[in-house]
This record gives sequence, C-alpha cells and structure tokens, in this order.
Amino acid sequence: MELSGNFSANVEKDKVAELLSNPNEFSKCVPNVSEISVNGSNFDLRFKIDASKYTGKFLGASYLSNINVKFSGSISYSSSSSTISISGGGSAVGIKFSITISLVLSESSGTTKIDWKTDVNVSGFAKLFGESMMNQAMGENVDQIISCIKKRLESQAS
Repeated sequence: MELSGNFSANVEKDKVAELLSNPNEFSKCVPNVSEISVNGSNFDLRFKIDASKYTGKFLGASYLSNINVKFSGSISYSSSSSTISISGGGSAVGIKFSITISLVLSESSGTTKIDWKTDVNVSGFAKLFGESMMNQAMGENVDQIISCIKKRLESQAS
C-alpha cells in the first residue's frame, strides 16, 4: 500500500533534517511506544496498535484489540538529494510488515516543503481482514505519524 502527500513548515531545511533523521525524535511520533532502543541510525521500538474497531467485526478476534508490535528500523539522510529515508520491518501476532517512508525536503525563503511517500507491505493472517480494512488501518496510523511530525516542526518554528 502506498500513501503520499506534502506539507510545509516555517523551519529551515537543516533543522527539519536534524529533527526527522534522529530516531529518538522520530519515535516520538509513533503512537503508543512503550520501549525504544537506539544505536546510531538504527532503532528498535515496541508499541501497541488499538485494532478494536477493525477486529471487533470478526467473531473470536477480540484478543487482537490491542496488538503489541516489535519494529526494527533505520533512518538515513542524504544531503545531496535532501531525502530522509526511514525503513524497517516489524511483527505482531500473525502479522509481518515492512515500511519505507521517504521525506524529500525543499526550502524556499525559510520555509521547508516536505513531500512524503510511504510504502507498507503486510503479510500473514492480517490479510484475512481484507485489503480495504488494512488500508484504512495503515492509513490512519500513517496520518497520525505525519500529523505529529507537522506539530513537532511547527513547535520548532515558534
């Protein structure tokens, strides 16, 4: 599943790159993180996803209402292309996924435009819930992360 969009922040490109290429800072925008471990540009997260509104429709799936996720990823920044890449993979009960987030930064008059693209691949029994439900769940989580990034950047501007 691929999602994309863009937004602008009244923050210099270097500050945006510094904030978003730091695993400690980026992880603050992942919902419900219970544990983080950082080693350079690599990081491991444990977080929960509230899936009750998706699994409640399926008899016997109530145990999946709070999904504990393990995720390992890395962040890199290419100053020549002004691109931040966040990639990794994770797993939960019966689910495996990989994600790549690409953030391309461009600056004009002290304002930075962020063009973002996310590619998520899910495997395992989660596919039984159907593509539209998986897209909705992933889309909502990606929207939450992007919204948090916007807010964090806006707070840097003030």
